Amino acid sequence: MSIDEVLAPLRSWSAEGRRAGVATLVRVRRSAPRLPGARFAVSEDGRLAGSVSSGCVEGDLHEHIGQLLAGGEPRLLHYGITDEMAADVGLACGGEIDVLVAPHDPASPVWNALGDVLDRRGAALLVTGLSEGVRGRVLLEEAEGRRFGGLGDAALDEAALEAARPLLATGGTEVVELEEPPAALFAEAFLPPPRLAIVGASPVAQALCRLAAWLGDEVTVVDPREAFADPSKFPGAARVVRAWPEEGLAEAGLDRWLDVVVLAHDRKLDVPALETALRARCRYVGQIGGSRTQRLRREALEERGLDEETIDRIRGPVGLDIGALGPGEIAVAILAELVAVRRGRA
Repeated sequence: MSIDEVLAPLRSWSAEGRRAGVATLVRVRRSAPRLPGARFAVSEDGRLAGSVSSGCVEGDLHEHIGQLLAGGEPRLLHYGITDEMAADVGLACGGEIDVLVAPHDPASPVWNALGDVLDRRGAALLVTGLSEGVRGRVLLEEAEGRRFGGLGDAALDEAALEAARPLLATGGTEVVELEEPPAALFAEAFLPPPRLAIVGASPVAQALCRLAAWLGDEVTVVDPREAFADPSKFPGAARVVRAWPEEGLAEAGLDRWLDVVVLAHDRKLDVPALETALRARCRYVGQIGGSRTQRLRREALEERGLDEETIDRIRGPVGLDIGALGPGEIAVAILAELVAVRRGRA
């Protein structure tokens, strides 16, 4: 997460009583070295942290931040490259970027709250004003609903958060253009690190655990059968829980950002695992098995009182249809679908 590159230095500089300015990459057109949300910070005594372009425009931004700390106002800067600009400041990759330069206010409760969210691996929305009148103002809403800071107007705060909340499903950033009240804003979603719970310690589970852990997921394997739930078979797992699905999924951390794949192919495990994941509104709920298995699991869930709309959230047969054969290929298909869901592409 790119904000990690500047948050700790900003805390350190603030503890020393040093002022600082921050440049935030808010928009990218065509290609650019870094994604929106990248930050470059400069302390008043010249120390640097982070990057928004891997060196293309940081020198110019350093000067703008110096002017800001000397009493200037927040600015929204545009960088690109044309034939005429080739020897000047710009992006050698041919892209264009917009960068907000604003002072860092260590007294703002927003930054302490955001640091706390990141430390406890929580979720939050951060909205920053871009247009005149709100430029540089920040508003933070934690997933639990607590708010910090503000854009200067209660109606604008509400409209901004309403427009930004879809990002909590996928993460990422977006430039939001509000018509009423009129304002341009930069919205960022900070989500917990990816977590995957696999119910059923099958050969497919072993392959999926290995691949997901390689991608950086915190993987929990759940299976009450001692002979199957052998930690030596899941070296990449954060934990192997020998428990029934309700208990094991709770240990993985049941929330809207937990992804659940049910691979047991055993009704005694499949049904309670699916019910638990669906009732918790987990982001991704996948079930292995063909059409008959899918139909039987749906019928069992209906008997348990789940409505059709909720049951329709199950992705089954789990994984993208790529003609996968064998545990390894099936794991690739599952992980590909899971990534697509996380990126809002499926």
